[in-house]
Amino acid sequence: MLVYYAITNAAALTLGRDPARKLPVQALAVIGLVGCVLLAVNLPLASVLAGFGVLALGAAWYALRPARH
Repeated sequence: MLVYYAITNAAALTLGRDPARKLPVQALAVIGLVGCVLLAVNLPLASVLAGFGVLALGAAWYALRPARH
């Protein structure tokens, strides 16, 4: 989950500034990204390794699946 939210916050950093909105979008994205990273580095090592293992399996499954037209 933290990887998903970190990617989402990093993607939000690419949004342009909208003068019609009063919210500081980039500042909120930075705070969210920093929060995800801080939470991730404070997890037990076994949890981090298990999470990376699941991500690696998902990436391998995606890369090796047959292409559908």
